[in-house]
Amino acid sequence: MSIQKIMGGVMLIVSLLVLPTKAIAEPPEIVPTSINIKTYAFDVIFDIWGSSQWDSFDKLIERESHWKSEAQNPKSTAYGIGQFLNSTWKDVGCVKTSDKYKQIDCTIKYIQDRYGTPHKALSFHYKNNYY
Repeated sequence: MSIQKIMGGVMLIVSLLVLPTKAIAEPPEIVPTSINIKTYAFDVIFDIWGSSQWDSFDKLIERESHWKSEAQNPKSTAYGIGQFLNSTWKDVGCVKTSDKYKQIDCTIKYIQDRYGTPHKALSFHYKNNYY
């Protein structure tokens, strides 16, 4: 028997002794996580318009809802991150929801359809106090 085979066998035995057997027998527990809503929104904005539109989108959402997915205007039906009226949800092809990720998708679709970019939506908001 060669020295290489002996050393290889010794290394295998040592590695098996060092590794905990439980780690080999059981897979690690998978803990579901969710992406921070601003991170999610940034990724979508970046994919559509690039990073130059992020500041305008962030300011618009901050003015509208402070990023609260259940924000409700007491004087109207405006609800959610994008503060959509009940009719706006339908116009965009969305269903009113408290799901913050769906709200971001709907808000971005609304901005695309109506204004083209978050910057143009924010400019309109500055002039009219809504978008």
